[in-house]
Amino acid sequence: MKALPALACALLLSACGGKEKETEWGVYNEPVERTELPQSAGVRELTVNWNRDIGDSGEDGYAIIRPAIGNGGIFVANRAGDVLRLDPADGKVVWRRDLDHSIYTGVGLGEGLVFAGLDDGTLVALDAGSGEPQWESSIRRQISAIPVAGSGRVIVRTADGMVIGIDPSDGDQVWSVQRTVPGLSLHGDSKPLVSGDTVITGMANGRIMANAVVNGRDFWETDLSFVGGTNELEQLTDIDASPVLQGAGLYAATYQGDVVAVDIQTSSIRWRRAVSTRLPLEVDGDALFVTGALGDVVALATSDGEVLWETDIFRGRGMSNPVALAERVVVGDADGNLYLLAREDGSLLQTSRIDRGAVVSLIGLGDSLLAFTADGAVVMVGTDDN
Repeated sequence: MKALPALACALLLSACGGKEKETEWGVYNEPVERTELPQSAGVRELTVNWNRDIGDSGEDGYAIIRPAIGNGGIFVANRAGDVLRLDPADGKVVWRRDLDHSIYTGVGLGEGLVFAGLDDGTLVALDAGSGEPQWESSIRRQISAIPVAGSGRVIVRTADGMVIGIDPSDGDQVWSVQRTVPGLSLHGDSKPLVSGDTVITGMANGRIMANAVVNGRDFWETDLSFVGGTNELEQLTDIDASPVLQGAGLYAATYQGDVVAVDIQTSSIRWRRAVSTRLPLEVDGDALFVTGALGDVVALATSDGEVLWETDIFRGRGMSNPVALAERVVVGDADGNLYLLAREDGSLLQTSRIDRGAVVSLIGLGDSLLAFTADGAVVMVGTDDN
């Protein structure tokens, strides 16, 4: 069974090596002794521009809810069933729509629509401009990743290994492909990636596949896993980090496995580096930034995967995905802290508390970033060089 409640997932992972691993607010606390709050260099570059509370969005550690940015707005949901559009300038609510049902995955954005997956397996589409309902599609399966849309299709990934292409005009299901799901796997949230006429999806079996967006035709499939261990728990190799594309280079990662660079023209693996992660990757120019499974933050060269720098000062603090911010890198932790790192060597420059809830998502916006916490705080953070 693909999806597991937070407690079950925590118990599943705690068996690995006999180390305790808990899940809180959708963020995995690493199975290592927690470090003390690191001392920064005293730089004061990060400033909070605005903070909007939209309601708990990860209180059971189970739902997969993250903001989306596009169409001139910020779109976000809470667990109770509200989808909101916020003004990026000041965080004010432009519209709010109550779906009258608990939201399990959201929000997706594309084709002029906003998407949310409900607990009962229904996909709901709203107009991005007005918030008016457009259609509902009964998937009848647990939607296990935030939906994406582009090139005339809405792409949905389900817990039982199915990828579905949906017509954005009416919600009709046009095509589907399915892959075998291991008996045990993580509660993953790897979003499919739409690029041109291709949708690329990371699966729970450690394979990544490329299909035609319009009809689902298979283009290629590559196994990224490098299976070790002696039992199913130790052999978990889910692709939970959403694939990232830069030029002809595709970057993906497996849990308890590697960060891998794939040539999308040949589907061959260019390089692999032993870094385990389940969090989104960040590619910025010639560097790839990764938050490892123990809380380490690592910078890899996109050309060959060589380690540019690595810092272990955040181990056990429940770290978020990294984002590049000008000449800096920012990560968050389970206590609501943001950390500003130097891009060239990973040294800690600033620590800034933005909320009491865990930072579950960071999105870069040029010289600003959007932080999202499990308590439902949507925080716009800017930079002020001084």
